[in-house]
Amino acid sequence: MAASAPARTGAPPARRVPARHRLRATVATVLLVLGCLLAPPGIAAGWARAELTDTARWTATTAPLSREPAAQRAVVAAITDGVMRRVDLTSLVNTVPPAERPAVRAHFTRGIRDFVATQIRGVITARSFPALWNRVNGSTHASLVAALSSPGDRAVRLDLKPVIDRARARLVHTVPAGARLIQRVHVSGATIVLLSPGQVDRARGPYEAVRTLGRLLPAAAVVCLAAGLLLAPRRRRALIGTGLGCVAGGALLLAAFAAARGYALDALPSAVPRPAGSVVYDTLTANARLGGRLLLAAGVVAALAPVLPRAVLRRVRARSALRGR
Repeated sequence: MAASAPARTGAPPARRVPARHRLRATVATVLLVLGCLLAPPGIAAGWARAELTDTARWTATTAPLSREPAAQRAVVAAITDGVMRRVDLTSLVNTVPPAERPAVRAHFTRGIRDFVATQIRGVITARSFPALWNRVNGSTHASLVAALSSPGDRAVRLDLKPVIDRARARLVHTVPAGARLIQRVHVSGATIVLLSPGQVDRARGPYEAVRTLGRLLPAAAVVCLAAGLLLAPRRRRALIGTGLGCVAGGALLLAAFAAARGYALDALPSAVPRPAGSVVYDTLTANARLGGRLLLAAGVVAALAPVLPRAVLRRVRARSALRGR
């Protein structure tokens, strides 16, 4: 009789993973983690670069503000303040007794301000205002890019003179006497200083950094994620982990913009109404927040993509088995 084979005892020998396989897994993990970390700042830097360097993009982003009531009220107040700084009532007030001059000055100042604000509001709420608004914002952004891209001491101003000119034309056809009132307004009374020369000089360094990072970070994030997925030995597990990382990155990016909104509104000058600041912030950051939501959604899809087909297949098989019984 042939001898029986010796009985096997103990657990089967562990399968050794080749060193090359372990190296691929390590490199893939590092690349995927790095890609997930770079994705949120890459979206923010790409958004900042597009808005700061592309005048057409900036004009398209700020175009909806021309129809926002809060922004309209802020523009009306800013232009009216500029006009009123040029109105001199001294000759009129000096014709009344000294004791009555403060009351007369206050009365006429209030009346003239209401009149000017009404005319400016008529221009800003007109159908033709969006085109005028885009022209004003486009020229302002072009001056901002020129100031930040070249040396020299220059301020960046929001030039509202085209709105004043439109108000003058409106007054010529309605109240000619009012047109003569605004005719003496100098262009400096219709401008708002956005950045002083000192602020422009301090902003040049961050501006150049945004131009560079806005180009490099998004590309680096995409390359790291793609290379990591291609190198990963277990791509299904790598895809799930990448998806979860993108979900976390998108959520953090949205949370960062929500927190920055509060800080930005608290830092507004007292002359800027908070509702107007809220509308402007939400409008300017809309594309960046959309990028955060897309990153979050892409992460959800990536994390569920390897799982859902198997779950659906199991449910189909289970239903088929029940029907067979």
